[in-house]
Amino acid sequence: MTEARLQRRIPYLDILRVIACLLVILIHTPIRQYGTYYNTPSVAGAVYTVLVAVNCNLFFMITGALLLPVVMPAKRFLKRRLCVILFPLVVWTVIYLLEHAFLLHNFTPRLLASILFHPVEGLLWYVYVLLVIYVTLPLVSKCIEAIGKRGVETLLVLWVLSSFIPYQHGVFIEASQYSHNMFGAFANYYGYVLLGYYMHHYGLPVFTREHGWKWTLLLAFGIVVMPLFEFLVQGHFGITWQQHIDTVTTDISINNIALATLLFALVQRFAPKQYDSKRHPAAATWWPLLSVCTFGIYLSQMIVLRQIVWPLTASWLGHTHWVIDSLVSAILTFAICFILVLLIRRLPFHKFLIGK
Repeated sequence: MTEARLQRRIPYLDILRVIACLLVILIHTPIRQYGTYYNTPSVAGAVYTVLVAVNCNLFFMITGALLLPVVMPAKRFLKRRLCVILFPLVVWTVIYLLEHAFLLHNFTPRLLASILFHPVEGLLWYVYVLLVIYVTLPLVSKCIEAIGKRGVETLLVLWVLSSFIPYQHGVFIEASQYSHNMFGAFANYYGYVLLGYYMHHYGLPVFTREHGWKWTLLLAFGIVVMPLFEFLVQGHFGITWQQHIDTVTTDISINNIALATLLFALVQRFAPKQYDSKRHPAAATWWPLLSVCTFGIYLSQMIVLRQIVWPLTASWLGHTHWVIDSLVSAILTFAICFILVLLIRRLPFHKFLIGK
C-alpha cells in the first residue's frame, strides 16, 4: 500500500473491522459442540454469547462512519458500492449452495428458490442487509443533512429507548408478545449506521472528567444491569434459556447498543489518528492489510470452519472444553481465511470474489 493511500485510511476503523470480524467467527465456533450458540445453558455460555453478539453491529457503525454523508452523486455512489458486494454475494451464494448440495447433503429446491429473499448460508444475511442500506443511503444522507445534529440525536434516543421493549416479556407483557409492538424494530440496523456516523463526526464525551462517570453508568447499565435483569428477574416467568439469550443478544437490544458504543469509543479514543510507517511499521502494514481482507474472511469463514478447521482438529480439540475449542478454532479459522484471501488477491478477477 502506497504512503498516500495509507494516510487516507482511518486507523481506528481498520482496527474495529478486524475486531468485528473476529467476533463474527467467535459467535459461530461453539456450533461444533452445541449445534448453535443458543444451546450453551451455563453462565459461561451466557457471558460468552453476550460479549461476542455485538459483531456485525460494529460493521454497520463503520458503514455509517465512512459513508455518511454521501458526497458523490447517487448513481456513482450506488455503482461503486454495489459492485463491491453484489458480485461476491453471487459467487459465495453459489459456493455455499454447492457445499450444501455435495458436502453437507442438505440441499433442497426450496433453498434455491428462496435466495432472493433469504441467504443460503446464515452469515450472508449481513450482505443482504448491507445491499438495502447502500441503496437507501443517498436518501438517508439527504435526511440527515436536513435534520442536522439535533435531529440525529433525537432519532438515536428514540432508537435506544425502543431497545428496552424486548426486555419487558415476562414482567410487563406475555413472552409471546414482545416481538410484535409499535417500536420493536424502530430503525433496527440503521440505528447502528446513524450511531457510527454520529460518533465519527461528533464523538461522545466519554473520557472527559465532566461526563465520564455519566457514560460509565449508562454503559454499565446496558452491558451489565439489563442482562442480569433478564436472566435473574425474567427467569421467574417461564421464559426459556433460548429466549433469554435471544433477548439479550438481539441486534436492537440495549446490551448490544451499549457494548458497540463502548468498543467504538475505546478504539476511537486510543487508536492513532494516522499511520506512521517509520515509527510503527508493523502497525502501518498489518492493520490496513487485515482490514482490507475482512470482507473476504467474513464470506469464507463458515466453509473454512466446517471443511478445514473442524475436521483437522476433531481428534485433539473437539473434545476439550467448548470455550477452549471455540477460541482456538476461531484463531485458526481467521488465520486460514486470511491466507486464503491473500492468495485470492493475487488473481486478476479477485474483486469478484472478495470485493477489494
